[in-house]
Amino acid sequence: MKTGLEMIAERQSKLLVSSGRLGDIGRMIIRAEMLIEFQTRPSQKDEAIRLLAEAGALIAAEIDRINKLSTK
Repeated sequence: MKTGLEMIAERQSKLLVSSGRLGDIGRMIIRAEMLIEFQTRPSQKDEAIRLLAEAGALIAAEIDRINKLSTK
């Protein structure tokens, strides 16, 4: 039987895959959550932090892009 986190991650990935660039960000966040939840090596925590930082940077870039569109 799947855990709640696994079911949510599966559903989220199905929803986000179809949304292009945001789907990539969603997959990074889901992967980071799973790395933390099922951590077996210390390096997984580092990878999760890297993925979240990268996702955050992509989100910030998308916000900047949208803000630039609204000022035109």
